[in-house]
Amino acid sequence: MNLTDMIESVFTGDVLTSSIPEYSIRPQQVKFARAVGSAMDSGGIYLFEAGTGIGKSLAYIIPAILSGRKIFVSTATITLQDQLANKDAPALLSALNSDAMVSVLKGRNNYLCLRKWKSGSPSFKIESDFEKWAESTVDGDISSFAEEVPSAVWRHFRSDHLDCTGSSCHFRGACHFFSARNQARKSDILILNHHLLVSGLMADEVLPGADVLVIDEGHRLEDAASSCMGFTLSEGMLLPIFDGIAFSEIDMERKAALLEKARLLSSLIADLTDGIKETSVWDPVEHLEGLEEVSVTAKQLAADTEKMEELLSVSQTASAVAFSAGKFIDLSTEEYCSFVEKGRKHPILKAVPLDIGPDLMDTVYSRFDTTILTSATLTVADEFDFFRNRLGAWDARAKSFGSPFDYSSQAILSIPDSLPPHDSHEDLAMAVWQWGRRLAEVLDGRTLMLFTSYRNLNLVRRIAEKELPPEIRLFTQGDMSRSGILRDFRKCSRAIILGTSSFWEGVDLPGSMLQAVIIDRLPFASPGHPLIRARMDLIEKHGGSSFGHYSLPLAAVRLKQGVGRLIRSLDDMGVVMIMDRRIITKNYGSVFLRSIPPFRVVSEDQVMDFVMEHCSSCGVSSVGDVSNDGEVL
Repeated sequence: MNLTDMIESVFTGDVLTSSIPEYSIRPQQVKFARAVGSAMDSGGIYLFEAGTGIGKSLAYIIPAILSGRKIFVSTATITLQDQLANKDAPALLSALNSDAMVSVLKGRNNYLCLRKWKSGSPSFKIESDFEKWAESTVDGDISSFAEEVPSAVWRHFRSDHLDCTGSSCHFRGACHFFSARNQARKSDILILNHHLLVSGLMADEVLPGADVLVIDEGHRLEDAASSCMGFTLSEGMLLPIFDGIAFSEIDMERKAALLEKARLLSSLIADLTDGIKETSVWDPVEHLEGLEEVSVTAKQLAADTEKMEELLSVSQTASAVAFSAGKFIDLSTEEYCSFVEKGRKHPILKAVPLDIGPDLMDTVYSRFDTTILTSATLTVADEFDFFRNRLGAWDARAKSFGSPFDYSSQAILSIPDSLPPHDSHEDLAMAVWQWGRRLAEVLDGRTLMLFTSYRNLNLVRRIAEKELPPEIRLFTQGDMSRSGILRDFRKCSRAIILGTSSFWEGVDLPGSMLQAVIIDRLPFASPGHPLIRARMDLIEKHGGSSFGHYSLPLAAVRLKQGVGRLIRSLDDMGVVMIMDRRIITKNYGSVFLRSIPPFRVVSEDQVMDFVMEHCSSCGVSSVGDVSNDGEVL
């Protein structure tokens, strides 16, 4: 049998049903898997949209195992990496009686640096559980630590390319990151993330070779690649310098002098963004003198420490700072957008490529015989053009495989008639909350409210805290971690979640845990953000429509992700409320409606009837065994 026949035999035979209890045959999944196998045989670049519920993880892992080829699987999230490596792949290897080797390689920041731990831990008050883990961990992967480590602690001990001393490190033989990398070189299937994929291929030394690349969550690739192909400069980069000097055993006079130079370097970097309080355009030409001072001082610090073995990491970090300053000095303003972004502690200078498509083609796709980009959100109004252009996949063959969900029966969509204008924030907040409270009271919680800005979220929060229905909890993004909110909501969904940014995707609350999703406005990206504005200007410069070719499709994809939080399994029922009349009053509204799942559109008068009939009596439940993206395997 050829590969596609082998794939169909596995999916339609009794191998999976007898070894994976929750498995059931789905025609769309079989078609997708066959397409993956055919792509592996034929070569080239492919865009495959696999709707929610199709089970796309199995549909590419099984062909990967059966093909016998070297495969990279790249994801946008560590959660999906862990699911593939710890659950999906082992189950399938066992079911297929395969001895293929599967391993995970994460970015450096996920691994404990033994050099930093040995030199720095005596100076910290460390929780005993974390200390036990650090002293006994086999792989150094922080995800294997059962608790959540404060970032203020972890950043002192994580591996970092800035200050890695490589072959000069006394702990090289036991290094967790290099051990993982060596394991990766032996693997048949390597699971990594988008950032590591791009940065590793750019470095041309981190990753082994492979025949096939599968990019899951492909809609996230542009952001990851832009980050890797750009460069940054901030005071935060100096942490390894301060730690390296402070934890060293050099004489105190020498230590004091070096720390003073490091503080000078820190102040020079701070001066570059002096007075800037929010994300804004930053022109390197206007700061050439300051950048030169940063570069010279960093080079001096690197020279002062390069001949001292225990300060080699300091020298390397200082050299990296000098290099970044030099990149800003030589920046091409036609190819990059340079801006200041507000960080947690310090402002961050960023320079990001305006068009990463050509670089993706040269750096990533060209390295593999076959590249498959897949996601549940790769089309806008049933067309792949937006992602073809953004991801440089101009010649890709594209196909959408749909979803097994019957959206028109499982959910309704309503846009209320009497809504304030989308830019009347306080009035809109009141309208959003009135519907949120009304649904939460009937559903006993089980409601997710998604916002396009923190301002709108906080307006609703202030109202909700005064009018919260009895025995309903309120989870608000920012009060606790995203994972903590989802964990507590899963324990008891008698609650309302107020979320923005990260809650628009990757939230998996299947079954009757979640039955109402309310969206405050159409999620257009702010044209005031320097990068968004610069990319829009570039499109206009080349004769295109920045609204039609960028703002609108970007917003349509975002809305598709947001409403996709509702229906996550074949038994889900619920309601989506979009509190923005533009989706039906503006000509472009049809793009949004054609991009999202085909929910049955109803008037606001019919919403509560549907909820009372199909949702409120369901009881709080969840689906048995569900993957990270809500797909029952």
